[in-house]
Parts: sequence; C-alpha cells; structure tokens
Amino acid sequence: MIHHFIQNHSIKGIILDIDDTLYLERDYVQSGFAAVGKEIGLPEFGDKCWQCFLKGIRNHTFDLVRQEYPDLSVSTMDMVQIYRKHLPNISFCDDAREFIQNLHHYRTAFITDGPIDSQRAKCQALNLLPWIDYPLYTNELGIGKPSPAPFQLVAYGLNLPYENCVYIADNPQKDFIGPHQLGMKTIRIRRPLSLHYDIPSGEDVDLETEGF
Repeated sequence: MIHHFIQNHSIKGIILDIDDTLYLERDYVQSGFAAVGKEIGLPEFGDKCWQCFLKGIRNHTFDLVRQEYPDLSVSTMDMVQIYRKHLPNISFCDDAREFIQNLHHYRTAFITDGPIDSQRAKCQALNLLPWIDYPLYTNELGIGKPSPAPFQLVAYGLNLPYENCVYIADNPQKDFIGPHQLGMKTIRIRRPLSLHYDIPSGEDVDLETEGF
C-alpha cells in the first residue's frame, strides 16, 4: 500500500519517525526499566516499573516504585540517566526492516523528538544510520514537532521540494501538523501495540496503515 502511494505521488524523499514507527516503543521502555534494575542491583525494581507501564502508568514511575524501597540510595534523576543512556534491547519491526532495506532509489531522513542520549542509543541499537542520508534529532535543533521547522531543514538537506517528500510517523497529535502545512505527504503507521494507537487520525494524514 505504501509503495503504491509513494509511486503515485512522485515521492523522492522518505522522511521517517523512529518511535512506534520503525520499532515498538514499549520494547524500549521495558529495556530501560530492566537496565535500571540491573544497574542498581535490584532486577525486581525494573520488573515493577514495567508492571506499572502495563497498567497504563506513564509518568513518575520511578518515584512510585521507589516508595517500596525507602532505603534506596540511588536518586530518581540517576535512574532517569541510566534509562536514557542505556543501549536498548530493541529491533526493527519486520515490515520496517524490509522497507528500509529497499530505499536505495530515494533520499532518506529521519526526524525524531526526545532526549538526545535516548534517540542516539536507539539508532545505534537499530543500526539505523547507515540507511539514512539526513538524520535530525530535534533536541539538537531546539525546535521539535509539531513545528514545521525541522521539516523545512530536512527538505533543504535532501535538496527536494516539499511536495516530493513524505513523512511516515505514528502520532497524530504532533507528527503530521508541520509537514502537512508545508505540502508534504503524510503516512501514519498505526501499529496495534503503539502508544498512540487509540488516537484517531486527523485531516493532516494522507494515508493510514498498520504497517509498511
């Protein structure tokens, strides 16, 4: 479906999101919690954090779980740093791997928000950079999605008009507003286990699909 869309719209530049587009972000979360538990010498701490995630808890997880460990000397900030800097145990979704490996005839980029240490570690774990002509971590730019600025910069870097680019991502709350404003095409990958699966797509999404 995506290949037909790309061919029918004269696309020459493929711009990708990373989290929940190329791999499942829940795998990164589980890996991060496990890394924290291992680093502090309490594997069960990481397990309890993961159970919180499965229950729908998304914020202040370390603070919540550490209430069960009143004598724990490791600070929440230290845990956050361990989480962000660990080399995650993640891998491409099978369809994403196949898609990326067949992009030889396109200019490629990614635009990703999030802490720079985390996003770089994800790229390393996925071995993504060899497939990308223009990587953009918005935290380095200082302006993230939904601003159109990162997309303007990437189109300039790829030396392509906006109308010849497509952005493929997952989060309708912020991913597609900027590229749509510029005239780029947009494709939403809506994976059943993604964090934003339940959010409906808006008018700034040109195509929605469960995978590549």
